Amino acid sequence: MPSDWIKNNRLELQVQATKFSNGIATLGAGLNLTAGEITAFGNALTLYGTDMTAWEDAITIEKTAGATFAKDKGDLGSLMRKYNKRMQAAPGITNAKREEIGLPIPGSSTTVVPKKVLNFLATPVADGTVKLKWNRSGNAQSVIFIIEKSADAIEWEFAANSTSAKITLSGYAPGTTTYFRVVASKGAALATPSDTQVIYAGGEGVSLQIAA
Repeated sequence: MPSDWIKNNRLELQVQATKFSNGIATLGAGLNLTAGEITAFGNALTLYGTDMTAWEDAITIEKTAGATFAKDKGDLGSLMRKYNKRMQAAPGITNAKREEIGLPIPGSSTTVVPKKVLNFLATPVADGTVKLKWNRSGNAQSVIFIIEKSADAIEWEFAANSTSAKITLSGYAPGTTTYFRVVASKGAALATPSDTQVIYAGGEGVSLQIAA
């Protein structure tokens, strides 16, 4: 008998399992199944049917709730834009009042300030690559992470850029001590460098963390 004879579709499986349950209830005792096993299968089938119904109901509820939420979100945003436009035209509006209400201030823009990267790790691989990863630490998606390298943790030089919180670099021979750190940047603004990571400290094939 093929190993993939059990149906994948949940409704087809229920029909197939029901037929199987009815069949073993009649013939199972003569086909190496005990009464306890036959009962256990019937119980499993009942639970499956109950859970499938609950799951389908949950999907229906989720779809309904999602549609309601989307509508309410749209209505809320429309009212905020409508009221914002009306209040911005009011004679007595000031930047202080705008700030208190949470209205946008004309001519202003949000300045993205890069933050120090935390949980920086460097893992060397025998093929000469090194895997670097860190926590975004609240940095905006527009922030660019500058990866720097050093032979002595004193003089630093550029190694790579990354917009994500991980990168794999190549060309780092096993046994050659190399230090790494990450600096979050936005334009000319630079955050405090991350804590430093060193690979092959003292020529050893290990990754250690030391203070910046």
